[in-house]
Amino acid sequence: MQRAVLRVARNTGLRRAASFRVPAMVQPTEADFGVFKVYIDGRMFAWMVMDRPGKSVNAIGADFEESVEKAVNYVNEQAAKGLCKVAVFTSAKKSFCVGADVTEVYPITQKSELRQKLTNGRKAMKKITDMKIPTVAAINGEALGGGLEIALACDYRCAASTAKLGLPEVMLGVIPGLGGTVRMPKLVGLQNALQYILNAKQLKATAAKKAGLIDLVIEGKDRFPGENRFLAEARTFAGKMAVLPKKKTQGPKKKSWQEWFLADTPLGRYIVTNQTLKTLNKATNGKYPAPYKAFESIMNATKEKNIDKALEFESECFAEMCVSPQSKSMMSLFFLTDRCKKMESQEAHFNAKDAMNVRKFVVIGAGVMGSGIAHWAAKNKMECFMKDIKDEFVKKGVDFVKGEFEKDLKKKKLTPDAFKEAVGRVKGGITNDGMKGYKVLIEGAVEVMSVKKQIIAELEKDGVLGPDVIFATNTSALSVNELADAAKVPENVVGMHFFNPVARMPLIEVIKGKKSSSKALATVYKLALDLGKFPIVCSDGPGFLVNRCLGIYMGEAGRMLDEGCDPAKVDKAVKDFGMPMGPYRLLDEVGVDVAAHVGPTLKTGLGPRFAESPTLEKMVKAGVLGKKTGKGFWKYDAKQKETGIDVEGLKSLGVINIKPEFNYTDVVDRCILCMVNEAALILTEKIVEFPEDVDLGMVFGTGFAPFRGGLLYYADNRGIQNVVNTLTSLAAKYGERFKPCDKLLQMAAKGERFFPDRPLVPMTEGKAPTPKVSFF
Repeated sequence: MQRAVLRVARNTGLRRAASFRVPAMVQPTEADFGVFKVYIDGRMFAWMVMDRPGKSVNAIGADFEESVEKAVNYVNEQAAKGLCKVAVFTSAKKSFCVGADVTEVYPITQKSELRQKLTNGRKAMKKITDMKIPTVAAINGEALGGGLEIALACDYRCAASTAKLGLPEVMLGVIPGLGGTVRMPKLVGLQNALQYILNAKQLKATAAKKAGLIDLVIEGKDRFPGENRFLAEARTFAGKMAVLPKKKTQGPKKKSWQEWFLADTPLGRYIVTNQTLKTLNKATNGKYPAPYKAFESIMNATKEKNIDKALEFESECFAEMCVSPQSKSMMSLFFLTDRCKKMESQEAHFNAKDAMNVRKFVVIGAGVMGSGIAHWAAKNKMECFMKDIKDEFVKKGVDFVKGEFEKDLKKKKLTPDAFKEAVGRVKGGITNDGMKGYKVLIEGAVEVMSVKKQIIAELEKDGVLGPDVIFATNTSALSVNELADAAKVPENVVGMHFFNPVARMPLIEVIKGKKSSSKALATVYKLALDLGKFPIVCSDGPGFLVNRCLGIYMGEAGRMLDEGCDPAKVDKAVKDFGMPMGPYRLLDEVGVDVAAHVGPTLKTGLGPRFAESPTLEKMVKAGVLGKKTGKGFWKYDAKQKETGIDVEGLKSLGVINIKPEFNYTDVVDRCILCMVNEAALILTEKIVEFPEDVDLGMVFGTGFAPFRGGLLYYADNRGIQNVVNTLTSLAAKYGERFKPCDKLLQMAAKGERFFPDRPLVPMTEGKAPTPKVSFF
């Protein structure tokens, strides 16, 4: 008999549960359908558990549709036999489901190929909505994109208090494609759905409950090992839902008057459309079509009575976006960030196993950068000791940290207890003794080599900087090799270049000196990841990656001033290209004095193409330093909001002399292609090893247009031969600094690309998209 049971179990896919445990005294057998495993529990519950084989997270791929069909058919059969009365969808992994498997749709450039995938996806979701018994989504962790759409296809939803829910597809240049734009508005209302989907907003469970997205929040943390608290309470909730009738429609309670007016009347729909387009145009400058297309699908769904037609329309919108150049660019960035997060991807620089786990460190210098780093450390639940030479400097730094957390407290992002705990993570002092016992020291003193060398000497003398302590200098341009030569243990000296403001800039350049050890590099890289940043490894060289590219870019901006350009027109042209701001607005943001300080370092190390314009020096001498002084190229009000170019002030300083004959047609190419040329040189010199690092650094360090995928992906999309031809033309007009480097010439001759394996979809420049919305 036992052998017969085992034989049947093998033939039907039934086996004992392993990684997933049902919250019951007796563990049921498991029916394995690939992605989905099913457990029939107590003649009541059918646990439909996502556990994608061989993956750390659940993602919806080609294997999902077949697995859903088989699992649902099996549960329907069990329900017909009276063996279960409610289906509970949950996950055996830490997250519920993180959405579509991007690797499967990224290579596709034809809508026809996508349509079949989307048809299969809709069929899979329909299998869930058409199940014979009530369905409950027990959301144990992140439910994003297609993961939330699975939950939306269920009749009821409960979520762990630690879960996050959202439809962030527009961040990948697409829209929800498995019912998100159709089903979410029915639950949370039109206005909430627009806010959540168009802004890619991720909701905490409590906020999702308040909005009507889920029915119940359950505490997600166990009180003791093995409690399985969330699933136990989800089981109780599902048991209550089992006695309720299956929902015939997945809509909310009765619409409010306001909801009816905005969604169902011509005037209301016109108001919503007009306001939404204004908001999108301001936020995206018309460069990101996905939010517009998502809006179109949402508005169609609120009008379309036939849900199948609404879902088909959504699928068509998804397909259109997925084959767009913007989507391919943004997906490529997704892969870059995913690569960056994997320590093993950096084997060319260090052994990931050498990294120390650092949860506390020292910041030397309590100024703008030092206090910014300390605040960010505390925000990420790390301890930090700030050291400076005077008590008032330390106090100012600690007060800054406290002030930042007070803002969070006022916005109710922190409870009073959490505020007290966060502030308590940052300490400070003026003696070197306070730094003893820390394994990482981040030096954020002034950008003067002699000062940094003196700091190392004093720390070594006082026994702070020993053989097992890493010294990470937050320099933006100075030589890590030179600094390391001044240390007794040069292999422990690395660079850790944060960008200002620390809380907003996600990039860190990890600078590898010639003698930097694998342990030092791996530890600092891991620390950057633990701080929630995107690190890239650069070899030592003037300006490293980002400041070197920005240096050539800002140098060209200086030359255009000398030629008689109007700074406002240049800034507009570059912003229209997709940069967050033009070069002169950027100079104001960085600080004219800071840019002027970096310039000589780049010129000395890299030659005459980095020759500084006398313009910046004139502004520094006059104290016109940019935003921080209320006046630079642009003027700023008391709230530091720009109020226009300071034409008269700049004329009086001899900074601008606008000439009507200035050629504005070349502005974008002069600003952007000089950086492409410089980046190719950087790769040749192995300042960075891979094109991926260049693009990650330029997007997260300079704000290079994400919809273009990065500086070098833009060059690929434009065509390397086109880049070479244009640079050659610019060199003839403006000078040898534009002469294309050997690497670009060789790539053009061989027809090579920086990213040969990526799909290329030509980018067409145009006006902001205009969604088609029916008002009647």
